[in-house]
Amino acid sequence: RHLKDDAFDVFEFSLSNLLITRDRPQQRQRLRWLAIPIFLSKATMWLRLNIYVHVNSGIRRLADFKGKRIGVPDYQMTAAVWMRIVLRQLYGITPQDIDWVNGRPASHTHGEGATDYLAPAIRLVLARDVTRIATLNDLLQRGEIDAAYGDNDSAAVEPSASVRPLFGPGDATAIIGEFRAKTGITPVNHVLIVQERLVEQYPDLAIKLFHAFEQSKQEAYRRARQAAGGYLLFPHDDFARVAALFGEDPYPSGLAANRLMLKMAAEEVYAEGLVRKLP
Repeated sequence: RHLKDDAFDVFEFSLSNLLITRDRPQQRQRLRWLAIPIFLSKATMWLRLNIYVHVNSGIRRLADFKGKRIGVPDYQMTAAVWMRIVLRQLYGITPQDIDWVNGRPASHTHGEGATDYLAPAIRLVLARDVTRIATLNDLLQRGEIDAAYGDNDSAAVEPSASVRPLFGPGDATAIIGEFRAKTGITPVNHVLIVQERLVEQYPDLAIKLFHAFEQSKQEAYRRARQAAGGYLLFPHDDFARVAALFGEDPYPSGLAANRLMLKMAAEEVYAEGLVRKLP
């Protein structure tokens, strides 16, 4: 709805799709948005929902992705961009080392035309072009792709006798922990957006939204710690383990705390040809 209808005054939006929108002159002119450095979700969808692999794929870990055929809901979506960054940073696997399959149909994609200018040697096809009216799950179950992660909606994937989850307990934390230890970055998925016309009308709106969301986050942290004793046996130990990996504030606000992360995301979408100018 954001891209098609521009329906909301304040909303969260995909970081990669924001960069792509800013790169397209017609969309930039029509969608007059201002990003506020409040980051509302981490880009771990591909870890949280798990990657599913075909049992005959030969994939046992992410390092085995090189030379494989991998499905994603939308190639340009922020979670998929960060997955490719992780593959590059931790295992030296580039987007050109993989054959990519885009799972969402045209009616559900968030980035129609976003991949029109992909860098040379990046191979991307639509799921329906592999086999007529195919879905990611169809292709994975038949072994026509080696692995995929879905979105629990239009590009969902499911385990079966032929398909198993790649990650077990603790694997996702270990992967992002290793990535943060190497790069100093915890990937971010969504950013807060406000309409520029409202900021022109109310000049202090952006800073008020920033402080409101930051205060809300801190209150959420406080409530989580207060309630943790009802769910965790030793909550202080659990919070300490997370803080050791990702810092006391895993969702830092502001440009200073996120400049390196934003730079890495911008450089990746530029290198892949998702944008034509470096943001």
